Amino acid sequence: MKAVASDNISDKELIDRCLSGKEDGYTMLYHRYAKSIFNSIYRLLGDVQESEDLLQEVFLMVFSEMPKMKELRSFPAWANRVAINRSISQLRKKKIYFTVIEDATIIDTSEEEISAKQSLEGKIEDVQQAIAELPLETRTIVNLFLFEDMPQQEIGELLGLSHNTVRSQYHRAKRKIMQKLKQRSYHE
Repeated sequence: MKAVASDNISDKELIDRCLSGKEDGYTMLYHRYAKSIFNSIYRLLGDVQESEDLLQEVFLMVFSEMPKMKELRSFPAWANRVAINRSISQLRKKKIYFTVIEDATIIDTSEEEISAKQSLEGKIEDVQQAIAELPLETRTIVNLFLFEDMPQQEIGELLGLSHNTVRSQYHRAKRKIMQKLKQRSYHE
């Protein structure tokens, strides 16, 4: 029997294979999305082993709820959402809670943001390192907003914070990242 390239098969077809009991559907879905979902988990947890374990849990959860997938519009979006929710739960198990910052004053730095964006091009590793050095709570907000493309309002709901708190923490994190990048450029 000839193996079918998974690139030629839609997610819907793979889900149908799963629902009809064909194991190759599960395997192809896993191989298609495991890397991107792992990256989402890792950005939040920051530990390879813990992220690998959680990745397995996420796929077990997702595959155990296969009948719900008939109605799904986007398997990767749903699986990634499950991964993010499980990652946040994992952080809470570690007694990492997100707190409200009293001072929610935000300074508009649009010109500074434009020049900062231009200076960040080509420095992805430095940016990733600067994000990794942030406190876990702040890093979580930055990762959800920048890499998971989650709106700040939704991040607030997920973490139990107000939109203003998320916005304030994000802007402070952005300033810290810029400071770290400026420091690195002077010391190289």
